[in-house]
Amino acid sequence: MSSAGVSAKSVPEWLSTFRGRPLVLVALGDWELPDEQLLRQIRAELRGLGASLLVVSERSLFCFRPDDELERLEPSGDSAFHAQSEVAAHFGLARPQPSELHLVLLDDAGRERYRTSVERSPRLAEALLSALTSAGKSALEGQELEPAALAPGNTTSGPRISRRESIVLCLIAALSATLAESCKSGPSAPEKLPLRAPPATTHEREVVLRVNGLERRLKLEPRVSLLDALRERIGLTGTKKGCDHGQCGACTVLVEGRRVNACLTLAVMVENKAITTIEGLGNGSELHPLQQAFVSEDALQCGYCTPGQIMSALGLLQEGYALSDDEVREQMSGNICRCGAYPNIVRAVQRARKPELPT
Repeated sequence: MSSAGVSAKSVPEWLSTFRGRPLVLVALGDWELPDEQLLRQIRAELRGLGASLLVVSERSLFCFRPDDELERLEPSGDSAFHAQSEVAAHFGLARPQPSELHLVLLDDAGRERYRTSVERSPRLAEALLSALTSAGKSALEGQELEPAALAPGNTTSGPRISRRESIVLCLIAALSATLAESCKSGPSAPEKLPLRAPPATTHEREVVLRVNGLERRLKLEPRVSLLDALRERIGLTGTKKGCDHGQCGACTVLVEGRRVNACLTLAVMVENKAITTIEGLGNGSELHPLQQAFVSEDALQCGYCTPGQIMSALGLLQEGYALSDDEVREQMSGNICRCGAYPNIVRAVQRARKPELPT
């Protein structure tokens, strides 16, 4: 993301570049990078809110997305100080002192949903984590945030927020075929939907996932997706997180032999069902025939989408569909390759179906 000319823009124009996804905006007097453990905890809270984090201090600007590296934005120095002053003035905040933190949460339409302040905190990174945690709990439980919930320092709290409407819609669509059909015929504009708190539960429950022939017993919240359970809790990172909205197919896995998008599937929905990921193919150093076909036909470039492509192709072959090249393209249209290796992918699928094809 380019931030060139940040100080030359008005604050509304600047913040409009983050539209389309909730944003946690933090203005503070100074900023020290958290340690790796604290970063992981902050990532988890941001992932729960579905938000990016923008940190504005008097010396620099940082952008932090849940699944990306911490990104330092320019400008710095006087320009950063000017941007911090504009942000504070725009949201009616006092310019933060070195030990103060002001947090504002904007929804995906740029509307303010929540704000809080922390004063006299010697470690602002820990105060930030506490603020994010309390905001998430307030949203899930449908309660107003108590001032004592944020520590250390004095706090003020704003109105409670709801989970992202788009996530709620995706979950409803996955659980109700009837509602999914009605959404196709005439979906309502997201901004017109009433904001409501999700079910009041943050309790974990034991879930048994049968992944690649092995039973995995995990304690998960009901909202955890199968993708996050595989990557973050089990450590099977071959299944990739691309769009996280079910549009790119990078997270495709097989559940009872059928292709599913792991990012749109709750882990509790597939309990005790046979789950196959890219790690479950092959035998030791010996590649699965479909994996070998992708290598032989050079059906990959950057390789990020390849696990999802292979798992989708495996499901396609097991389903017995898509005998012609055009049918293969149609049946795998949900898997996007930004590098454009589609012709070679089609050849790899056909080679796996008919190994005797000439090279």
